[in-house]
Amino acid sequence: MTTADEKLAALSPEELYERYMETQAAFGRAAKGLDARRKQNRLHVPAEEADIANAGPDQRMIVGPEMGFNVHNLHVFTSGRAGGSERYHTHGDALKYYIKGAGFELIGEERFEVHAGDFCHVPANVWHGTENPNPEPLVFLAAQQFPGTYRQVPTPFMHLEAPQKPPEVKDLSLGELAKLEPWPLYLRYLEEQMTFGHVAMEIQRRREQKRLMVRAKDAPIMEWGPGRHHIISPELGFDIYSFQLFMEHVPGGTDRGLPQTSGDAVRYYIEGRGVEVIDDEEIEVTAGDFTCIPAGSRHETRNPNAEPLRFICWQQIPGTYLQVHTPVLAEE
Repeated sequence: MTTADEKLAALSPEELYERYMETQAAFGRAAKGLDARRKQNRLHVPAEEADIANAGPDQRMIVGPEMGFNVHNLHVFTSGRAGGSERYHTHGDALKYYIKGAGFELIGEERFEVHAGDFCHVPANVWHGTENPNPEPLVFLAAQQFPGTYRQVPTPFMHLEAPQKPPEVKDLSLGELAKLEPWPLYLRYLEEQMTFGHVAMEIQRRREQKRLMVRAKDAPIMEWGPGRHHIISPELGFDIYSFQLFMEHVPGGTDRGLPQTSGDAVRYYIEGRGVEVIDDEEIEVTAGDFTCIPAGSRHETRNPNAEPLRFICWQQIPGTYLQVHTPVLAEE
């Protein structure tokens, strides 16, 4: 029997291009449907709707564009394997946090026993499977690179020596940079890019460790003190490009957070209560809730209560780009 890939390989260049345009147009129409849903601009999933405590082995979406969230680079869902089941597949970058049961992850040629509280990174385009030989379900919370997006690989432009000394500037404010002529502005840009590129190359070197697991004992998320604690990110040796995972502890009495912007981010609150400010909206959050912070939105976290607020966050890696689908479609 001829496979679909073999049929494609037999096409002439003209036939292949025609087939490509047909299929990308169909995919593009579906993508436009997702874009229409994104315009709902949902930001919050209450704990009773997410219902993580009762998550079962079947996949259930929590935050994604089809649910009305303005997110492009990743989506978050619960999934797992029923007792005695297994499944093998491949996709983009994924991070798993196991919330119930035990089983095995097969990632490429490696096999890991996993338990509740563990974290796992499945690199993009690596065949993997989740096996559950036990009678009770194995359930995990997963963030996954959104289907159809691309893995963003840093490609810094480097010189052993800069081609020309850039002009000195008082600072890198827009006002100061606006004073520069085109070529001096380019030289200033190139100098800053090369400085950043050296750091990016070191992070790329660390990715070569290709770590895959973080055991629960090495990520005591309910014991960590105030601040941000990275769990899975490239500087820690994980070969991941799309997003990173960290736990943040916001102490009680934090009446004003640190205003900031970032790429796409999804937060899952695991302890306490607080307030998320996302652009002009203030959202009261509590343990079990999720929020979606769209890329470029100004946001801050406040905790006016006595007890700490803790959340897990999947966030687009700094310096990567928001991936927006741009299909070619005939006018309808």
